Amino acid sequence: MPKQVDHAQRRSEISAAVWQVVSESGLEGLTLRAVAAAAGCTTGMVTHYFRDKKALLTHARAVMHRRMADRIDAMPARATARERLYAVAEQALPLDEERRLEAVVWSNFLLTTRTDPELLHEHTVSHASWVRRLTGLAGAALPGQPEPPGLEARVRSLVACLDGLALNAVTDPEAYPPDLQRRVLETQLDLILEGNHSL
Repeated sequence: MPKQVDHAQRRSEISAAVWQVVSESGLEGLTLRAVAAAAGCTTGMVTHYFRDKKALLTHARAVMHRRMADRIDAMPARATARERLYAVAEQALPLDEERRLEAVVWSNFLLTTRTDPELLHEHTVSHASWVRRLTGLAGAALPGQPEPPGLEARVRSLVACLDGLALNAVTDPEAYPPDLQRRVLETQLDLILEGNHSL
């Protein structure tokens, strides 16, 4: 009797191999052959699930977003709306090994969008959704206060800060340790919610 193949498990194993290759070798090292070696299978097996390098990277990015969403969904109730905003925004920072790897995948994916309209569209849609989520949380963190003019623009400055922190933390982790990342995030929330400019 032919052996039954668990396609979901096999796809998950190959996905994990994609993350491993990007982490160790960067985007330039992400090849079907390298992923097959990391997954312990043939190149043909990889192409059965992912047709090319772009499909591999697109899937890795989708997994990154799903992992991030799962962490957010699993968060316990927060005492204040500001704490909720902080906890969600913090998920974009490479504060541990899991999120560091996610930041590596994200940064590599972002570079490819410059020359690939399809990937650029995916990024644009995802980015807009992230801004809307944070803007809603920021608005909720202003109870009893009128929403400040240009709240979305302020949130975009927060997103730009998070992106810059993530990129610098994966390229120069000693200069951007987790405690510094957290302090910068707190300062950005002060700027958005309270107008406090102190670090």
